[in-house]
Amino acid sequence: MSESSSVEKGKGLLQATLSNKAAFRNISQSKQLERIASYSPCKNSGCNCCFWKNGSSAPSRDCSNCGHAIQYHIEKVLTLSVPQRESILDLTVEIDLLYTLYHKETDSVLKHALFILLKILRKAVSQCTEPNVEPTFGKPPFETVTISKAITSFINNNFKHYTPEDQKKLSDIGKYLLYLINKFSLQSPAVFSEKNPAAKTNAYKTIYFRWLAFCHVPLSVQSLQHHEVSQIFGRTFLKFTFPFIRKQFTSKIELVFDKIAPDRQQMFRALLPELLDSLEAEIGNEASPIWGNTPSPRPMAVVEEDYSSVGTQQVMSSHTVAQVIETILEPSRQVGPPGLQNSARDEGARHEEEQGIIRVEVIQNSLHTEVPKQHLLWLVGMQNVYVLQLPRMPKEYIARLVFDSKHKVLCLIKNNAVIGGICFRQFPSQGFTEIVFHAVSSNEQVKGYGTHIMNHLKDYHIQCGITNFLTFADEFAIGYFKKQGFTKNITLESHKYHGYIKDYEGATLMQCALNPKICYKELSRVIKRQKEIVQGLVEWRQSKTSKVYPGITSFKKGGRIAIEDIPGVLETGWTPRTEKEEENSSINNKYFTTIWAKLKGHSSAWPFLEPVKPEIAPDYYQHIKYPCDLQTIGEKLGQGYYKTRKMFIADINRMINNCKLYNDASTEYYKCASVLQKFFINEMKEANLYDP
Repeated sequence: MSESSSVEKGKGLLQATLSNKAAFRNISQSKQLERIASYSPCKNSGCNCCFWKNGSSAPSRDCSNCGHAIQYHIEKVLTLSVPQRESILDLTVEIDLLYTLYHKETDSVLKHALFILLKILRKAVSQCTEPNVEPTFGKPPFETVTISKAITSFINNNFKHYTPEDQKKLSDIGKYLLYLINKFSLQSPAVFSEKNPAAKTNAYKTIYFRWLAFCHVPLSVQSLQHHEVSQIFGRTFLKFTFPFIRKQFTSKIELVFDKIAPDRQQMFRALLPELLDSLEAEIGNEASPIWGNTPSPRPMAVVEEDYSSVGTQQVMSSHTVAQVIETILEPSRQVGPPGLQNSARDEGARHEEEQGIIRVEVIQNSLHTEVPKQHLLWLVGMQNVYVLQLPRMPKEYIARLVFDSKHKVLCLIKNNAVIGGICFRQFPSQGFTEIVFHAVSSNEQVKGYGTHIMNHLKDYHIQCGITNFLTFADEFAIGYFKKQGFTKNITLESHKYHGYIKDYEGATLMQCALNPKICYKELSRVIKRQKEIVQGLVEWRQSKTSKVYPGITSFKKGGRIAIEDIPGVLETGWTPRTEKEEENSSINNKYFTTIWAKLKGHSSAWPFLEPVKPEIAPDYYQHIKYPCDLQTIGEKLGQGYYKTRKMFIADINRMINNCKLYNDASTEYYKCASVLQKFFINEMKEANLYDP
């Protein structure tokens, strides 16, 4: 967001303050005092003169406004030391420049901000003090957790499982991102409001004024203390600006990508998308730990089932399991890595609903009964959200369906205004519901609201006895609906929905089958708690294992050792595979061999037939830590290495990803990798072995 106002246009003029200050310091002392007097009110008792003005009779140096001598305008200045007097003189130069910008400015909000700064500087000259903007604009930092602290915490906590080398690379990306945030220029509130009509303009205006006073203007008006954006602002600033900062960040990387060292190119290609996606999700999650929140566990119902034989090989009693669960539920006795305490995507939205900040309402228009006025206002609001967020849908079509009495709308209400919702039509006799529209206002996205209202819709339909959703998703929405449990594999009989559901050209039909035993609003919490309990059981089991076995020596002689002969393996509860499992492994190996042979014979397989030779790509093994190729995979197949489909898929994916990581997307190697990957997935699906 670049600012086109005079503050931005006048950067060169503001930079001229340095030369102007130097010029005024070189004039005579009497001329310096006259200049300061022209910005100082008269101190004579009862005089209301605001500034000294030289009369026609210059030698008298009396003020032509009030007739008093110049000493009444500068009596306090005369008591200052030379450096202090020069500081006041510098203020007069900066006042002139701000005054020029004020009169050239056309934006009313920015003009008001410049006027406030002018008053602050004139007051400082009058009182012979340093200007202080804090009484007017507040004292920084404005949020407890600043952007700098949050991004540092985000990288340290969310990527601590990475290698030290990759962590350092991520830290470098984080530093560059902070640099861009500090250099970022905000739009004026008028421009921002025009582009984001649903945004909170007052909150943005406050941020804009503070950014001007503490970050932008002080770059040239040196009497004002300069602060870095990342050191005084926090989550609120990023909520308004991060989509634009992200776009600017990626654009700058693309512009200089060819000039970046090869190792850094690899770093940006491999780590940047994941980091930005994760950070954007954290910005939308108010309950995220990076903002200083430590969410306390929600009380759970007493566990009455006997878990003594569930995955514990009969070595844990129900009393032990109950003790571990009690530990999990007690915040002061938390166990396991901190990563398990991270909130789910919809946790923030669920917390806001519990606090009464948001609520969900299911409403619809009616032709037979009177519809409450508030419901009609919400329907209008929902229509506006869809029009803005679904620009390819005709406005008339959206209005017709939203206000159709056969359609319902699940609305998300915040501050008594609609910020998102799902329009749907139920077909109880056919056993399904069609989801027509689903959208959240742009300024309220990435907060988990979409997932939250989808979970509400699922629970609502389970109560209605409907357990299937159908929707047509365009290419941009398929990924989102997959995350919500939708699939392209339609299990509902076609005769139940053909002729009922609206067909959209170029869209993909997707289905979501609901489980009546699940409370979807609490699903992420339940899964999170299950993970904590399992981790607690693992921690308890590990704490009871104190015996240390000697190392294995058979490998020194080049020999092999059976798994059951490894010291301590049997004590963990491990048992040899049954004959049936061995038979299944053998069958899988035949399938893997067949698919491997097809891959090897594919026209795009030539880059992968054998290991990469150093003479062809000298730095290949410096960038690729775990190389893989079809020849190596074939050798592993011959040794019976692949016991599961995941092992086989992992090696193929490693081979493909290595190629994409090392080669540019425009190269023939990269294109061959993409073609071969699609071919592999199709072959695995046909063999019913694909497990992404």
